[in-house]
Amino acid sequence: MKHKVFLIEDNPTEGFLLRLALSNVKNLEMTHFKTGSELMEKIDECPSIAIVDLNLPDIYGLDLIKEIKKKSDKTKIIVVSAQREIDVISTVQAEGTPYYLVKSDSVLKNLKAIVEDFLFSIDRQ
Repeated sequence: MKHKVFLIEDNPTEGFLLRLALSNVKNLEMTHFKTGSELMEKIDECPSIAIVDLNLPDIYGLDLIKEIKKKSDKTKIIVVSAQREIDVISTVQAEGTPYYLVKSDSVLKNLKAIVEDFLFSIDRQ
């Protein structure tokens, strides 16, 4: 079974690296969006996972997360952001999004591990 993963990242280089990090994950179908509105046009496809950047050109990532949860409550959300402020991280986590990765050298390896764990847990249900 193929799992849909939506990636929301407006920076082309970072988007490429995140897609590359997940390129050899089995049974994964990734769609890359550069804006939150592009993603919301496709949210009815109910992705298994949404990987969300917080700083987007058209919507703040936390607001986008709330919209995703309203429309697709089973979608697991992972935040990958350059925001390092504890207040921002705790606010995102308080909204029920515990996976928050700060953009760094290790983010690609950690993202792959989290996505594989999510997919494994979904397949076991």
